[in-house]
Amino acid sequence: MARTGRIGSRVALVVVVLVAAGWRASGVADQPPPLELRVDGTVRQAVAGSTLANAVRDLGLKPRAGDLVDVAGVTLAAGRYPGHVVVNGVPLSGGHPLRSGDALRLVPGPDHTEPVTTRRVPIPGGEPADPEYTLGRVPGDEVTVRGNISGKVASSAFRPTGPAQVPQAVALTFDDGPWGTQTMRILAILRRFHARATFFTVGDLAARYPGIIKAEDRQRGVIVEDHSWSHPLTPPFGEQRPGVVRAEIDKARQTLISEGVHPTLFRPPGGGWSDQVVAIASSLDCRVVLWSVDPRDWAPGRTAKGIVRSVLSHVEPGSIVIMHDGGGDRTATVQALPRIIRGIRRMGLRLVTVEE
Repeated sequence: MARTGRIGSRVALVVVVLVAAGWRASGVADQPPPLELRVDGTVRQAVAGSTLANAVRDLGLKPRAGDLVDVAGVTLAAGRYPGHVVVNGVPLSGGHPLRSGDALRLVPGPDHTEPVTTRRVPIPGGEPADPEYTLGRVPGDEVTVRGNISGKVASSAFRPTGPAQVPQAVALTFDDGPWGTQTMRILAILRRFHARATFFTVGDLAARYPGIIKAEDRQRGVIVEDHSWSHPLTPPFGEQRPGVVRAEIDKARQTLISEGVHPTLFRPPGGGWSDQVVAIASSLDCRVVLWSVDPRDWAPGRTAKGIVRSVLSHVEPGSIVIMHDGGGDRTATVQALPRIIRGIRRMGLRLVTVEE
Protein backbone atom coordinates (compact mmCIF):
# COMPACT_ATOMS: atom_id res chain seq x y z
CA MET A 1 0.00 0.00 0.00
CA ALA A 2 2.83 2.38 0.81
CA ARG A 3 4.41 1.85 -2.60
CA THR A 4 1.07 2.33 -4.34
CA GLY A 5 0.57 5.61 -2.46
CA ARG A 6 3.94 6.98 -3.53
CA ILE A 7 3.25 6.15 -7.19
CA GLY A 8 -0.11 7.88 -7.00
CA SER A 9 1.47 10.99 -5.54
CA ARG A 10 4.00 11.16 -8.37
CA VAL A 11 1.28 10.80 -10.99
CA ALA A 12 -0.71 13.58 -9.38
CA LEU A 13 2.37 15.83 -9.35
CA VAL A 14 3.06 15.22 -13.06
CA VAL A 15 -0.56 16.01 -13.89
CA VAL A 16 -0.38 19.28 -11.96
CA VAL A 17 2.88 20.28 -13.72
CA LEU A 18 1.49 19.39 -17.14
CA VAL A 19 -1.73 21.26 -16.50
CA ALA A 20 0.18 24.30 -15.33
CA ALA A 21 2.47 24.17 -18.34
CA GLY A 22 -0.51 23.82 -20.59
CA TRP A 23 -2.12 26.90 -19.10
CA ARG A 24 1.05 28.94 -19.64
CA ALA A 25 1.39 27.86 -23.26
CA SER A 26 -2.27 28.65 -23.82
CA GLY A 27 -1.76 32.17 -22.33
CA VAL A 28 1.21 32.93 -24.62
CA ALA A 29 -0.59 31.66 -27.66
CA ASP A 30 -3.61 33.87 -26.87
CA GLN A 31 -1.60 37.15 -26.97
CA PRO A 32 -1.95 38.80 -30.43
CA PRO A 33 1.30 39.78 -32.20
CA PRO A 34 2.37 43.45 -32.16
CA LEU A 35 1.29 45.77 -34.97
CA GLU A 36 3.89 46.42 -37.64
CA LEU A 37 3.56 50.04 -38.75
CA ARG A 38 5.57 52.03 -41.28
CA VAL A 39 6.37 55.46 -39.85
CA ASP A 40 7.82 57.83 -42.44
CA GLY A 41 9.20 54.80 -44.28
CA THR A 42 10.68 53.05 -41.20
CA VAL A 43 9.09 49.89 -39.73
CA ARG A 44 8.04 50.37 -36.09
CA GLN A 45 6.08 48.07 -33.74
CA ALA A 46 3.13 49.06 -31.60
CA VAL A 47 1.09 47.12 -29.08
CA ALA A 48 -1.73 45.13 -30.61
CA GLY A 49 -5.02 46.99 -30.47
CA SER A 50 -3.34 50.42 -30.43
CA THR A 51 -5.28 53.43 -31.58
CA LEU A 52 -3.63 56.29 -33.43
CA ALA A 53 -3.36 58.25 -30.17
CA ASN A 54 -1.73 55.25 -28.44
CA ALA A 55 0.84 54.85 -31.21
CA VAL A 56 1.66 58.58 -31.24
CA ARG A 57 2.24 58.43 -27.47
CA ASP A 58 4.04 55.08 -27.25
CA LEU A 59 6.31 55.65 -30.25
CA GLY A 60 7.06 59.26 -29.33
CA LEU A 61 5.87 60.67 -32.63
CA LYS A 62 6.33 64.46 -32.63
CA PRO A 63 5.59 66.25 -35.90
CA ARG A 64 7.36 69.63 -36.13
CA ALA A 65 5.14 72.52 -35.08
CA GLY A 66 4.82 75.53 -37.39
CA ASP A 67 5.97 79.05 -36.48
CA LEU A 68 4.40 82.47 -36.64
CA VAL A 69 6.72 84.52 -38.87
CA ASP A 70 6.85 88.17 -39.90
CA VAL A 71 6.58 89.45 -43.47
CA ALA A 72 10.34 89.01 -43.91
CA GLY A 73 10.22 85.35 -42.78
CA VAL A 74 11.74 86.00 -39.33
CA THR A 75 10.22 83.90 -36.51
CA LEU A 76 7.97 85.80 -34.13
CA ALA A 77 6.64 82.80 -32.15
CA ALA A 78 8.15 79.33 -32.53
CA GLY A 79 6.05 76.15 -32.43
CA ARG A 80 2.69 77.87 -32.35
CA TYR A 81 0.90 75.68 -34.93
CA PRO A 82 1.04 71.89 -34.15
CA GLY A 83 1.66 69.26 -36.76
CA HIS A 84 -0.32 65.98 -37.05
CA VAL A 85 -0.02 62.35 -38.10
CA VAL A 86 -1.91 60.91 -41.07
CA VAL A 87 -2.69 57.23 -41.59
CA ASN A 88 -2.39 55.93 -45.15
CA GLY A 89 -2.49 59.54 -46.31
CA VAL A 90 -5.72 60.34 -44.45
CA PRO A 91 -6.05 62.53 -41.32
CA LEU A 92 -7.95 60.50 -38.70
CA SER A 93 -9.08 60.95 -35.10
CA GLY A 94 -6.88 59.79 -32.22
CA GLY A 95 -9.31 56.97 -31.41
CA HIS A 96 -8.97 55.33 -34.80
CA PRO A 97 -7.76 51.69 -34.38
CA LEU A 98 -4.60 50.80 -36.29
CA ARG A 99 -3.84 47.64 -38.24
CA SER A 100 -0.56 46.03 -39.23
CA GLY A 101 0.69 47.47 -42.48
CA ASP A 102 -0.70 50.96 -41.84
CA ALA A 103 1.60 53.76 -43.04
CA LEU A 104 1.92 56.72 -40.69
CA ARG A 105 3.35 60.04 -41.89
CA LEU A 106 4.37 62.98 -39.71
CA VAL A 107 3.03 66.20 -41.21
CA PRO A 108 4.72 69.39 -39.95
CA GLY A 109 2.51 72.21 -38.77
CA PRO A 110 2.31 75.06 -41.31
CA ASP A 111 4.12 78.32 -40.75
CA HIS A 112 1.77 81.30 -40.65
CA THR A 113 2.73 84.83 -41.68
CA GLU A 114 1.63 87.71 -39.48
CA PRO A 115 -1.48 89.60 -40.60
CA VAL A 116 -0.87 92.70 -42.71
CA THR A 117 -2.45 96.06 -43.37
CA THR A 118 -2.54 97.62 -46.84
CA ARG A 119 -2.32 101.41 -47.05
CA ARG A 120 -3.01 103.37 -50.24
CA VAL A 121 -1.77 106.98 -50.42
CA PRO A 122 -2.69 109.12 -53.47
CA ILE A 123 0.22 110.99 -55.11
CA PRO A 124 -1.51 113.48 -57.45
CA GLY A 125 1.79 115.00 -58.60
CA GLY A 126 3.02 111.55 -59.57
CA GLU A 127 6.44 110.01 -59.23
CA PRO A 128 9.09 108.87 -61.69
CA ALA A 129 9.37 105.38 -63.07
CA ASP A 130 12.01 102.98 -61.75
CA PRO A 131 14.08 102.61 -63.87
CA GLU A 132 13.63 106.19 -65.08
CA TYR A 133 14.21 107.03 -68.74
CA THR A 134 12.56 110.46 -68.88
CA LEU A 135 11.45 113.20 -66.50
CA GLY A 136 7.74 112.41 -66.93
CA ARG A 137 5.71 111.97 -63.75
CA VAL A 138 2.70 109.67 -63.54
CA PRO A 139 -0.09 110.38 -61.02
CA GLY A 140 -1.09 107.39 -58.95
CA ASP A 141 -1.28 105.70 -55.57
CA GLU A 142 1.56 104.46 -53.38
CA VAL A 143 0.38 101.08 -52.05
CA THR A 144 2.22 99.84 -48.96
CA VAL A 145 1.69 96.47 -47.26
CA ARG A 146 2.98 96.36 -43.67
CA GLY A 147 3.07 93.61 -41.01
CA ASN A 148 0.68 94.29 -38.11
CA ILE A 149 3.00 92.80 -35.49
CA SER A 150 6.51 93.58 -36.73
CA GLY A 151 5.72 96.84 -38.48
CA LYS A 152 7.98 95.75 -41.37
CA VAL A 153 7.11 96.71 -44.96
CA ALA A 154 6.22 93.63 -47.00
CA SER A 155 5.90 95.51 -50.28
CA SER A 156 5.60 98.99 -51.66
CA ALA A 157 4.42 99.66 -55.19
CA PHE A 158 3.24 102.61 -57.24
CA ARG A 159 -0.05 102.14 -59.11
CA PRO A 160 -0.56 104.67 -61.94
CA THR A 161 -3.99 106.29 -62.15
CA GLY A 162 -3.54 108.61 -65.13
CA PRO A 163 -1.33 109.69 -68.04
CA ALA A 164 2.21 110.96 -67.57
CA GLN A 165 2.80 114.64 -66.94
CA VAL A 166 5.91 115.72 -68.87
CA PRO A 167 7.68 118.92 -67.77
CA GLN A 168 9.04 121.48 -70.22
CA ALA A 169 12.51 120.60 -69.00
CA VAL A 170 15.62 118.56 -69.82
CA ALA A 171 18.16 116.94 -67.49
CA LEU A 172 21.83 116.96 -68.46
CA THR A 173 23.76 114.11 -66.82
CA PHE A 174 27.50 113.33 -66.76
CA ASP A 175 28.98 109.87 -66.10
CA ASP A 176 32.30 108.26 -65.18
CA GLY A 177 33.93 111.08 -63.21
CA PRO A 178 35.35 112.72 -61.29
CA TRP A 179 38.11 113.20 -63.87
CA GLY A 180 40.55 115.96 -63.00
CA THR A 181 40.40 119.19 -65.03
CA GLN A 182 37.63 117.89 -67.33
CA THR A 183 35.11 117.73 -64.51
CA MET A 184 36.20 121.13 -63.20
CA ARG A 185 35.83 122.71 -66.68
CA ILE A 186 32.31 121.31 -67.00
CA LEU A 187 31.44 122.68 -63.56
CA ALA A 188 32.77 126.10 -64.62
CA ILE A 189 30.58 126.09 -67.77
CA LEU A 190 27.50 125.10 -65.78
CA ARG A 191 28.24 127.85 -63.28
CA ARG A 192 28.67 130.46 -66.00
CA PHE A 193 25.36 129.54 -67.63
CA HIS A 194 23.52 129.02 -64.31
CA ALA A 195 22.67 125.54 -65.60
CA ARG A 196 21.67 122.55 -63.51
CA ALA A 197 23.11 119.04 -63.99
CA THR A 198 23.47 115.60 -62.41
CA PHE A 199 26.84 113.84 -62.04
CA PHE A 200 26.87 110.04 -61.75
CA THR A 201 30.25 109.34 -60.15
CA VAL A 202 32.37 106.19 -59.96
CA GLY A 203 33.17 105.27 -56.36
CA ASP A 204 36.87 104.48 -56.63
CA LEU A 205 37.45 107.78 -58.48
CA ALA A 206 35.42 109.64 -55.89
CA ALA A 207 37.68 108.16 -53.20
CA ARG A 208 40.73 109.24 -55.21
CA TYR A 209 39.49 112.81 -55.86
CA PRO A 210 37.38 113.84 -52.85
CA GLY A 211 38.10 117.52 -53.55
CA ILE A 212 36.24 117.36 -56.88
CA ILE A 213 33.28 115.64 -55.20
CA LYS A 214 33.14 118.49 -52.67
CA ALA A 215 33.30 121.05 -55.50
CA GLU A 216 30.39 119.35 -57.28
CA ASP A 217 28.37 119.14 -54.09
CA ARG A 218 28.99 122.81 -53.23
CA GLN A 219 27.91 124.11 -56.63
CA ARG A 220 24.34 125.32 -56.76
CA GLY A 221 22.13 123.34 -59.14
CA VAL A 222 24.46 120.31 -59.21
CA ILE A 223 23.75 116.96 -57.56
CA VAL A 224 26.13 114.02 -57.15
CA GLU A 225 24.86 110.44 -57.50
CA ASP A 226 26.01 106.80 -57.57
CA HIS A 227 27.49 105.10 -60.67
CA SER A 228 28.92 101.96 -58.96
CA TRP A 229 32.29 101.44 -57.29
CA SER A 230 34.41 100.06 -60.15
CA HIS A 231 32.18 100.39 -63.25
CA PRO A 232 32.10 96.64 -64.18
CA LEU A 233 30.89 95.95 -67.73
CA THR A 234 31.61 92.21 -68.16
CA PRO A 235 29.25 90.52 -67.75
CA PRO A 236 26.67 93.31 -68.25
CA PHE A 237 25.75 94.87 -64.93
CA GLY A 238 22.21 93.49 -65.08
CA GLU A 239 23.66 89.97 -65.18
CA GLN A 240 26.09 90.37 -62.28
CA ARG A 241 25.60 88.23 -59.16
CA PRO A 242 23.34 89.86 -56.51
CA GLY A 243 26.23 90.16 -54.05
CA VAL A 244 28.33 92.00 -56.64
CA VAL A 245 25.48 94.37 -57.52
CA ARG A 246 24.88 95.24 -53.87
CA ALA A 247 28.57 95.70 -53.11
CA GLU A 248 29.13 97.92 -56.18
CA ILE A 249 26.20 100.20 -55.33
CA ASP A 250 26.75 100.35 -51.60
CA LYS A 251 30.54 100.82 -51.59
CA ALA A 252 30.25 103.82 -53.92
CA ARG A 253 27.32 105.10 -51.88
CA GLN A 254 29.22 104.86 -48.61
CA THR A 255 32.19 106.67 -50.17
CA LEU A 256 29.95 109.56 -51.20
CA ILE A 257 28.28 109.62 -47.79
CA SER A 258 31.71 109.93 -46.17
CA GLU A 259 32.18 113.10 -48.26
CA GLY A 260 28.86 114.53 -47.08
CA VAL A 261 26.86 113.50 -50.18
CA HIS A 262 23.75 111.33 -49.79
CA PRO A 263 22.91 109.71 -53.14
CA THR A 264 19.33 108.72 -53.94
CA LEU A 265 19.88 107.84 -57.61
CA PHE A 266 21.88 105.03 -59.21
CA ARG A 267 22.91 104.68 -62.84
CA PRO A 268 24.15 101.17 -63.70
CA PRO A 269 27.36 100.96 -65.75
CA GLY A 270 26.56 100.73 -69.45
CA GLY A 271 22.87 101.06 -68.59
CA GLY A 272 22.78 97.34 -67.72
CA TRP A 273 19.77 96.88 -65.50
CA SER A 274 17.42 94.09 -64.45
CA ASP A 275 14.59 93.68 -61.95
CA GLN A 276 17.24 92.43 -59.53
CA VAL A 277 19.31 95.63 -59.95
CA VAL A 278 16.21 97.78 -59.38
CA ALA A 279 15.25 95.81 -56.26
CA ILE A 280 18.75 95.96 -54.75
CA ALA A 281 19.11 99.68 -55.52
CA SER A 282 15.69 100.31 -53.96
CA SER A 283 16.72 98.46 -50.79
CA LEU A 284 19.62 100.94 -50.59
CA ASP A 285 17.22 103.89 -51.03
CA CYS A 286 18.24 104.55 -54.64
CA ARG A 287 16.15 104.83 -57.81
CA VAL A 288 17.65 103.56 -61.06
CA VAL A 289 18.11 106.30 -63.70
CA LEU A 290 18.86 105.63 -67.37
CA TRP A 291 18.48 108.11 -70.29
CA SER A 292 16.55 108.91 -73.44
CA VAL A 293 19.20 110.86 -75.45
CA ASP A 294 22.73 109.48 -76.00
CA PRO A 295 25.08 111.44 -78.29
CA ARG A 296 27.77 108.76 -77.79
CA ASP A 297 30.27 111.45 -76.84
CA TRP A 298 32.64 108.70 -75.67
CA ALA A 299 33.00 107.13 -79.13
CA PRO A 300 36.37 107.56 -80.96
CA GLY A 301 36.37 110.40 -83.47
CA ARG A 302 33.38 112.25 -82.04
CA THR A 303 33.58 116.01 -82.54
CA ALA A 304 31.99 118.83 -80.59
CA LYS A 305 29.84 119.67 -83.62
CA GLY A 306 28.61 116.10 -83.95
CA ILE A 307 27.76 115.88 -80.23
CA VAL A 308 25.78 119.16 -80.37
CA ARG A 309 23.84 118.03 -83.43
CA SER A 310 23.07 114.61 -81.92
CA VAL A 311 21.72 116.11 -78.68
CA LEU A 312 19.67 118.97 -80.17
CA SER A 313 18.11 116.79 -82.89
CA HIS A 314 16.76 114.31 -80.35
CA VAL A 315 16.04 116.30 -77.22
CA GLU A 316 12.40 117.03 -76.27
CA PRO A 317 10.41 117.87 -73.14
CA GLY A 318 11.31 115.40 -70.39
CA SER A 319 14.54 114.16 -72.00
CA ILE A 320 17.41 112.83 -69.90
CA VAL A 321 20.69 113.38 -71.78
CA ILE A 322 23.74 111.22 -71.00
CA MET A 323 27.25 112.63 -71.54
CA HIS A 324 30.57 111.95 -69.89
CA ASP A 325 33.06 113.96 -67.85
CA GLY A 326 35.32 110.93 -67.28
CA GLY A 327 36.46 107.63 -68.77
CA GLY A 328 38.94 109.22 -71.18
CA ASP A 329 39.57 112.42 -73.12
CA ARG A 330 36.29 114.36 -73.13
CA THR A 331 37.55 117.57 -74.74
CA ALA A 332 34.83 117.40 -77.42
CA THR A 333 32.13 117.13 -74.73
CA VAL A 334 33.51 120.17 -72.89
CA GLN A 335 33.55 122.17 -76.13
CA ALA A 336 30.02 121.09 -77.07
CA LEU A 337 28.42 121.89 -73.71
CA PRO A 338 27.86 125.68 -74.12
CA ARG A 339 26.14 125.19 -77.49
CA ILE A 340 23.99 122.39 -76.07
CA ILE A 341 22.83 124.58 -73.17
CA ARG A 342 21.97 127.50 -75.50
CA GLY A 343 20.20 125.22 -77.97
CA ILE A 344 18.00 123.59 -75.32
CA ARG A 345 17.01 126.96 -73.89
CA ARG A 346 16.14 128.28 -77.37
CA MET A 347 13.58 125.45 -77.50
CA GLY A 348 11.90 126.95 -74.44
CA LEU A 349 13.05 124.13 -72.18
CA ARG A 350 14.51 124.48 -68.68
CA LEU A 351 17.58 122.63 -67.44
CA VAL A 352 16.93 120.65 -64.25
CA THR A 353 18.50 117.91 -62.18
CA VAL A 354 17.03 114.41 -62.38
CA GLU A 355 15.70 114.79 -58.82
CA GLU A 356 13.53 117.83 -59.63
